[in-house]
Amino acid sequence: MTNEEKIRKHVSSNMCRKVYSRSCQHCNHVLNKQLLYRLPSFLLLLISVPSYIIMPIQVMATSGNANTELPLYFGWFVETDYSSSFLNRSWKLLADTLQEIPDFLKDVQNFTQQTYVTDILLHYTRENPNEVLHCTAMYNGVYPNYVPGAQEYSEKQVVKDNLNQVSTLHSIGWILTPRTFGARIKLTKNQLLLWNQNDTEGNPTHSELKAKTSIPLITDSHNLRVYKENSTDQDPDVMGNFQPTSGNGSKAHLTLGCSPGVGAVTTGYDLVDLIRLEGINGSEVKTYDLPNGGWLRNYGDGQWVFYPTKQFLLESTFHGYESGTAGTCQLAASFSILCLSCAFAILTMFKQEL
Repeated sequence: MTNEEKIRKHVSSNMCRKVYSRSCQHCNHVLNKQLLYRLPSFLLLLISVPSYIIMPIQVMATSGNANTELPLYFGWFVETDYSSSFLNRSWKLLADTLQEIPDFLKDVQNFTQQTYVTDILLHYTRENPNEVLHCTAMYNGVYPNYVPGAQEYSEKQVVKDNLNQVSTLHSIGWILTPRTFGARIKLTKNQLLLWNQNDTEGNPTHSELKAKTSIPLITDSHNLRVYKENSTDQDPDVMGNFQPTSGNGSKAHLTLGCSPGVGAVTTGYDLVDLIRLEGINGSEVKTYDLPNGGWLRNYGDGQWVFYPTKQFLLESTFHGYESGTAGTCQLAASFSILCLSCAFAILTMFKQEL
């Protein structure tokens, strides 16, 4: 007979006058074994109980705010293939222009403090290099501190009707400043119905600062990987027009890269300032011919605008960008279930042993 069998027989037959008494060696062994198995079970139960208390509260809060919680912003998100191709095309254009126009290269070298073209290209980076390009139509802010009008915008029928709908963004040019590199977008009449940005808001006193991550850049035409690309001649009202957008919708853009410490929001501010300069500067603005057709203009203080003879058509989907906090309840549920499963497994094992 094994030691375990002797202990079971001892307890079940009441051979000990003080059942489960610590004065008995056999009973003391059983009690210690019970504590050994029960302690982790109780700990796991204590950990899982708060999860079960918090989780329903979170679910109730989520369901209670279902009609008020909004995405961080609404906008047009360029399809992946078009986004990748347009990024490569834009960097290729910038590299070619730096190599072909000495005055442009000299000025950019001055404000970036970089000597070589490859280093200049690496100077401008994207905050989230794996995300597709997007054009923000309405910034809502973070719950519960939404910007004025955010709730009203989300309830518009035109917004609801256009959610997840595909349309084409027309990129008609580029801008380069000491802080940003961006693409200029000309919105269609239907897209303007969804537009809710301040087109006259120039650079604030302090631009938004965020760290950036480097992305690989294409500088050699032989290495240019084309995914999907669609271009056409510029519209007559854009061709040769050195202020092709102004007024409603003129701030629409795609951020292609930013200088170190500069937030993507700055691209829109830079574009607004350049549109203002386009309106007040005339023939005194120095103009250069672009290598592949079009013009490059210098508005001073490192403010450069590209006016190409072609526009790029980018298939995009209109929807909201979530802030990424929706998985909290699922995580709490999974954790609590794991704790309870472990606790019951240990208790079951303890029961079998005894």
